[in-house]
This record gives sequence, C-alpha cells and structure tokens, in this order.
Amino acid sequence: MGSTDSGFQLTRLDGLTCLQSTLLNRCELIDHAFSTRLGGLSGGFLSSLNTAFHTGDKIEHVLENRRLLLNHWGYRPEEIVAGSQVHGVTVFPVAAQDRGRGAEPGTFLAEADALVTAEPGIVLTAYAADCLLLYIAEPHIPVIALAHAGWRGTLSAMAVLVVDFMQARYGVDPSHLLAAISPGICPGCYRVNEETAGRFKLAGWGGEPYLEEDGQGSYRLDLPRINAAQLINAGIAAHNLAQTGFCTSCRPDLFYSYRRERGLTGRMMGFLAIKPEKEMIA
Repeated sequence: MGSTDSGFQLTRLDGLTCLQSTLLNRCELIDHAFSTRLGGLSGGFLSSLNTAFHTGDKIEHVLENRRLLLNHWGYRPEEIVAGSQVHGVTVFPVAAQDRGRGAEPGTFLAEADALVTAEPGIVLTAYAADCLLLYIAEPHIPVIALAHAGWRGTLSAMAVLVVDFMQARYGVDPSHLLAAISPGICPGCYRVNEETAGRFKLAGWGGEPYLEEDGQGSYRLDLPRINAAQLINAGIAAHNLAQTGFCTSCRPDLFYSYRRERGLTGRMMGFLAIKPEKEMIA
C-alpha cells in the first residue's frame, strides 16, 4: 500500500502501481483501478506501462501491460471492452455479446467516450493522459459507467449525460450513485486560449474557481472542478463523490501527460467492472 491523496489510494501490487478510489473500494460488488506508468514492458518515451495501441507501441507490449494490470483481479485482457474515444459525448450500453470488443486493434465497439453496463464480469475500459475518467456506479442494481472527458466532453457536460442515460435506461436514482474522478491535468498546468475560454464562459463556467485568466493571454481551466460540479448538478451527493489532487502533468514519475510531452506519450487505463456473479454469491 502507498499514500492516500484526496480520496484516491496509490497501491502497489504484483510488481506495478495503480490508483484506486477509497470510496469505490467500499463497494464490494465492484472492481476498479486507474493505472500509472509504472511496472510494464514498454520502452523509451512509453516507459513502461503503456496500455493503448495508438501510441506506436508494440501490440504485444500493450497486451501484456493490460494483462499485468488486470491479473490481480482475475480478468483477462482479451475480454475487456473499449470504445473508440473521439472526444464526443456518445454513451454506449454494453451487453454480454460485446465482451472482447476493443481488446485488439480494429475491434473497438463504437465511437463512444462513455460505456455503461449492468452485466457482471464485463470489464469497461477507457484511456487517458491528461483527460479525466469518470467512474460511476449504482451498487444496488447494480449498474456502472466509465466515461472519458477532456475539455470537449466537459464543455458538452459528459458527466450529466451519463447520469441522465443511467437514469433513463436503468432507472437509477442519482442520489444513490457513487462517483470518482481520476487523476487528470490540473489548472496550474492546463492553459487554454481565448476561443476555448469563451466557450466555457458561454456554458456558465466563466470566472473562478473554474476559469481564471493568467495575465499572459491564456486561461487556467479547472476540468476536475467542473466535472465535480456537473456530477453534483446531475444529482450525485457530494459525500458520494471522490476526487484526487494527483495531476498527470505535475507527476512525470507516475503518469503520462499528453500536454507535458507534446503528444509523444503513452496512456493510462482505467477499468470498472461488476464482479462476476460467482464472486458475488461467494
């Protein structure tokens, strides 16, 4: 075990390091984690636990890195599910027959930045290197969602759309939901131009603490704070929301960062799964 930072615990297991939400860990029906860059096979600027195919890494390295991460929970990389992330707000309901779609290049199930399922044993995955991953779970039904939110997804209120989808399709009560926001880039490291800042102002996120002019012609944008506010606006109770002070750009020892490395970098993987029924019975 390692340190705890604002609701996320840095955990060392089986030769690698990942993060887990202390809030979600209290839900015995769910498995989850957010990887770091530590403990894998990839080399060079991808060192070492790169989990994404589109980074120029060797496919066998990506598959083995995913296996290393998932092995602790007994999941296999060939059974994961992944959408093609396009910085949109499409929410895709994942069924049992979708198992394995996204496990290898060319098999992604859809252009979707959010995945939702009520199927036990389905491993939802998403990938990031500065963008946020949103983990959402209703432990009583149960039903889970994993969403990818960069600035475009945040501007379009991905968090609200996912909660609305879960409510409409699965009948969830938002006040019963648990949510955790992964590490991402902090406002101290993330500057946006006037045009992008203007879009957030029009959407109601202008001014502190969400958007702050830095005096150099750009703006500090606080994506984690905006997503937290959106989740609460969608009906999630503040005490059911976990956040982290970990910044992907500030911590090159732990995380890949697209902004810091100017695009030449790997990706962390987040996964979320309802435990297989045999484990729930046991």
